[in-house]
Amino acid sequence: MKTEDSNKILSETEAGYDQMAEKFSGTRNFFWSDLEFIKDHVKEGDKVLDFGCGNGRLLEILKDKNMSYAGVDVSRKLIDLAKEKYPDFAGNFTKISGSDSLPFPDDFFNKVVSIAVFHHFPKKYAKEMAKELYRVMKKDGILIVTAWNLWQPKYRKYIFQNIMRKIFGKSDLDFFDCEIPFKDNSGEIFYRFHRAYDEKELAKLFFKAGFKIEKTSIVNGRNIIWIAKK
Repeated sequence: MKTEDSNKILSETEAGYDQMAEKFSGTRNFFWSDLEFIKDHVKEGDKVLDFGCGNGRLLEILKDKNMSYAGVDVSRKLIDLAKEKYPDFAGNFTKISGSDSLPFPDDFFNKVVSIAVFHHFPKKYAKEMAKELYRVMKKDGILIVTAWNLWQPKYRKYIFQNIMRKIFGKSDLDFFDCEIPFKDNSGEIFYRFHRAYDEKELAKLFFKAGFKIEKTSIVNGRNIIWIAKK
């Protein structure tokens, strides 16, 4: 994929989440039970980065922990909703840009959590962000990443549609990329970019960034989970 196409996708992703922020947040008032195991990885005194924090719902399982928390997201509206929902942590949420750098020093966090974020990234950008997460993590720190399993039946057709368009020269996306329709806050349909990862591909991406892969799994057919260590 060309750099200009990748940058356009990142810009549209940011705008898309602003378009659907209230609707998106309303469907995520509670933390997914399948992922509550994350709290077992956060220990007293940890510095935790919530990369792609959305409305801050990770705090539902971490807010009683004695830890230092930072949540970042590209959506200004989701950051504002997170501050409103968790006023005690309002100063811990930061709106970031779609650049491939984070506003934190090297070797800063013990734990980095990224829930349902990387499938929104074009492959080249995902590689750069994996390196950036490695940079801000302390030695022996733990990374937990989840992505949607887009190979389940209700999404698979969008992947195959792009494959056919790619074969016939009608798509600028990479193979296994796709665009999926969603509704914005007003109910209007728009399309968002997604990358259809499997367990091996994203594990390989983080391995090349320097991480040691500890575990990969698919939970209930819906979420792919990677746990890695620096």
